[in-house]
Amino acid sequence: MKVSVITVVFNLFQAKRNKTFLQTLESVHHQTYSDIEHIIIDGGSTDGTVDLLKKYAQKGWIKYVSEPDKGIYDAMNKGVKLCCGSIVTFLNSDDFFHNPKAIELSVKALSKGYDFSYAPIINLDEKKKMQKVGKIKLGRLLRNMPFPHPGMFVIKDVFQKIGGFDTNFRLMGDYDFILRLYLHNYRGTMVNKTLATFRRGGATDQNEKQHPSEKIYLYRKNYAEFCPTADFEKMAQTYIFPFKLLKALYQCPSPEIKRSCLWIGLNSLKRKLFGKI
Repeated sequence: MKVSVITVVFNLFQAKRNKTFLQTLESVHHQTYSDIEHIIIDGGSTDGTVDLLKKYAQKGWIKYVSEPDKGIYDAMNKGVKLCCGSIVTFLNSDDFFHNPKAIELSVKALSKGYDFSYAPIINLDEKKKMQKVGKIKLGRLLRNMPFPHPGMFVIKDVFQKIGGFDTNFRLMGDYDFILRLYLHNYRGTMVNKTLATFRRGGATDQNEKQHPSEKIYLYRKNYAEFCPTADFEKMAQTYIFPFKLLKALYQCPSPEIKRSCLWIGLNSLKRKLFGKI
């Protein structure tokens, strides 16, 4: 099965990401799995980025498109439409596969009939000179991100059936996408190896103040059909989920949704009794 790695870039030199981008390219090029294409979606850079892309396209390492887009999730959707792989993954321009078998291991996991795979990653904070493993926390699925987005692979047909990324998001489109996979009963599997390294300091870290409004929208979008009377703003502020909503969500066939309902129900009760924990 061909795997398409999609990387979104914009003005790499201006953002001082040209060096980390080369590490991204090399980490894909040196994978043990052979049937890979690396698609670069550039948002119309004007700082010399396109010349860099031409250089690596001539080497045969990448294919690229350079034109304006409506944001990172629009660019990612565009990458999926252009790619030829039956499996897709997204690797940011400052992240990289530290495991040379990352793609090989993920394809092996997906070949057992799963719709998507995920794996723990390494969180790298270069300013503090620290790194730690980003853990899988499926119990939190209904509340916030259950696993790191880098290291996630998805069957292209599934990506398209689910509607791709919602371009109304600027920061939380990946979590919204993962949540919709589970709510529609698609099956995921974990690769029990760290595959990728995620550099701290990207858009999500720099725009934390936008999270509350996006989370309210995410909750309302995905949960209103289960419990239209829920106070989604309060849920986003307190992480206390109403019992009616959890009872309705528990009827979903996904075992991960059911487990998350139980975990969040207990956590919500503790928050009501003892305050924020």
